[in-house]
Amino acid sequence: MGLGDEIMVTGEARRLQRRDPRSVAVAGADGRARWHALWRGNPRLAGPAEVAAGAAVQWLVNHPGRRPYHAKVTAERFFFSAWRATPGELFFDAGERAFAAAQPAPFVVVEPAIKASASPNKDWGFERFQRVVARRAGLPWLQLGAAGTRRLAGVRHLVTPDFRRAAAVLGRARAYLGPEGGLHHAAAALGVPAVVIFGAFTAPANTGYAGHLNIYRPHGDGPCGRRRPCPDCAERLAAITPDEVAAALDRLLRWPHFSRKFDEQ
Repeated sequence: MGLGDEIMVTGEARRLQRRDPRSVAVAGADGRARWHALWRGNPRLAGPAEVAAGAAVQWLVNHPGRRPYHAKVTAERFFFSAWRATPGELFFDAGERAFAAAQPAPFVVVEPAIKASASPNKDWGFERFQRVVARRAGLPWLQLGAAGTRRLAGVRHLVTPDFRRAAAVLGRARAYLGPEGGLHHAAAALGVPAVVIFGAFTAPANTGYAGHLNIYRPHGDGPCGRRRPCPDCAERLAAITPDEVAAALDRLLRWPHFSRKFDEQ
């Protein structure tokens, strides 16, 4: 189950409540209300217990196998709809806020990896991220992750026991650099500016945000969506140079909206 997908659920809930103030119940594949740890503390979402108790809710159908940005899914490929992500929301408890507050600032979070189950066509490559870090060695880089995470050289590493605490730390970052994925959705939810490497697999028009610099290289007719290694995607990822990414990060850090205000989408 994608953590980014569950953050996008919270953006959908916020969008629904602009028209209807009732709490939002998220339907799983069985038609029943489901819950996810990333939604903890979210006042917009109704959990299974509230639904069972008869709370007046509106329903959002969103679960693995039925995501709004997928028009069709096959064993070989994702086909994308015209749906556009709305920045989500994350709410942290006192312990998570304290964990984040204990980290010395300022810092720029860098994520050089994709999740193990993601398409390889989303992977810009660890060594390319390492070259960006080397080109901007003066930045206060920070890498988050579990113990045993492959570490970039010249970067402070923080062991984060879970994604919620990683996101709480990310919320204090000056900026984020990484692939399209869970942390880039968390950055949008928390108002953190970001440089996000999309490559050709999926498009910012679906899962990108206006407050980010999204580096996208479509095949020509749109995003690839292939689950297995695609030579065209590899070629387009390779064409995104570390110098280009470093320059994008420079622009981001100079943007006047560095006050971390995001356009409503």
